[in-house]
Amino acid sequence: MDNKQNMVQFGVWSNCCNACDFCLREERIPYSKEKQLYYLDMIKKNIEYIDWKDKFSYGISLLGGELYYITDKDLQKSFLELIDIIIEKILKVSPNPECKYSTVTNGLYDPTFLYQVIDKIVKEVGLKAIDVNFSYDLKYRFKSEEDRLKVLKNINDFHKRYNYNVGVQMIMTQYVINEWKAGRFDVNKFMEEEIPGNYLTFLYPHPIRTGKKLDDFNFNRTDFLDFIQYLKDECYNVYLSFLHSTKNSGTFKYTGLQNRVHPSVDAQPVLSDGKEIINENCGHSIIYKCYSDCDDCVLCDLKEFDEEVYI
Repeated sequence: MDNKQNMVQFGVWSNCCNACDFCLREERIPYSKEKQLYYLDMIKKNIEYIDWKDKFSYGISLLGGELYYITDKDLQKSFLELIDIIIEKILKVSPNPECKYSTVTNGLYDPTFLYQVIDKIVKEVGLKAIDVNFSYDLKYRFKSEEDRLKVLKNINDFHKRYNYNVGVQMIMTQYVINEWKAGRFDVNKFMEEEIPGNYLTFLYPHPIRTGKKLDDFNFNRTDFLDFIQYLKDECYNVYLSFLHSTKNSGTFKYTGLQNRVHPSVDAQPVLSDGKEIINENCGHSIIYKCYSDCDDCVLCDLKEFDEEVYI
């Protein structure tokens, strides 16, 4: 991928207000307040050493854990100071019109602080500079119906507040495909009835780091290809989004401050989390080996499935 097509992704802390059965975070212990403040400070300093005008002109992504459920005033103050730096040092500096502040949230909280963050960015650089995504899954995420409805409310309230089309991220699991095959899940109906005005994006399955065995998480190859055909035929924009995001996921987002034990303020972003490990059979990253029934590469299958669009 062209160097100007890259983004830097920071995992800010492991603290979260949920406990998904499929969580991919290797760090399972919540940070103390002091450690949270320390990493916020390290990110502020590290931003100064990154080339936002050229190599990483697509901007910055901040992830948790969960970032926006914090109520501690010191943490909120430090986080908002980081947002000010992001606005001035990245969003106002990058020559790329697609430069974004990108983030993913679980939406399981009062969104007051999330609104403070987004209001600040929108006031300074406009809606064009945000890429806000909420997580929503059919299984293994929500502990109650109340939680599920809270997330849907926060998605739709965010849409109304900013007149913004929220990205709703769902992991494409075997369970999702099974529900579709049984006629209990329809992508277009879900978007029309549950998240009107927003859009659904699928993610391929990631490694599970909770120690739990989830038999219907990773999909089998035949069912995956059937589901992809359905998306192409019935939900073309969702299909295109999945194809292109999957293709780019191995090379688009570099990890900032990858060394969590001894972080250095001048450290350069790197590919990590398996992105840097290449499958000798095809030359793609091993992150695309996510079938439950074989070691084939999902990205190779997508390329063969629709080579014209893939390119």
